Amino acid sequence: MNPPDPDGPAPPPRPYAMPASPVSPVPTVAPGRYVIVEGGEGVGKSTQVAALAKRLEAAGVTCAVVREPGGDPFAEAGRELLLGDLDRTPAAEVLAFNALRAQLLESVVAPLLAVGTWVLADRGRLSTIAYQGYGAGADLGWTRRVCDLTISLCPPNLEVVLDLDPVVAAERRTARGSDDRFERMDLGFHQRVAHAYRHEAERAGITVVDADGTPDEITDRLWAVVGPLRPSP
Repeated sequence: MNPPDPDGPAPPPRPYAMPASPVSPVPTVAPGRYVIVEGGEGVGKSTQVAALAKRLEAAGVTCAVVREPGGDPFAEAGRELLLGDLDRTPAAEVLAFNALRAQLLESVVAPLLAVGTWVLADRGRLSTIAYQGYGAGADLGWTRRVCDLTISLCPPNLEVVLDLDPVVAAERRTARGSDDRFERMDLGFHQRVAHAYRHEAERAGITVVDADGTPDEITDRLWAVVGPLRPSP
């Protein structure tokens, strides 16, 4: 029997480690921002979304513009149906708009955000609440729940409402000559929709922007809300 080692037992052998090699950091992509511009017919949503996109691009932000309903081939086909004159119930409209919204969110919006692209949307969940809930009479609580469930697939970073007197908005619609199912609704309908946007915005703490003025003035007001979302340099 060997005598005990005066220095104690030998430590276990250390595993061999390869010398560390320098590793280049993997570049990370900051997620994009999802901004929804809401409002009734004739308030200037499409004009302002395009103007915001131009300002963001000038500031070095890559962005894409989408619209609801629409935004991809399936949703655009559904848009033609929903803006047409086939009879439907308000509840059916709520579900149809949200089906097309889910398609847009999963097939277009989420992939763009993942690669750092900002998405500016002309309409979103508040439009369904305002038009089908307040305007057409679908059950309001149920409509909110359906819309909130759908938007949870890809929640926006910001929702903003453009607010304009429905009478002035009607004059704008007449001047531009556009005409679809919802634009042809009577003034009472559009007044209910305008009230809905204001009420829902107040209820949820959503910024309301005055849409009365020149296009540049309105863009400046919107930019004051959207611009701060840009990451710090």
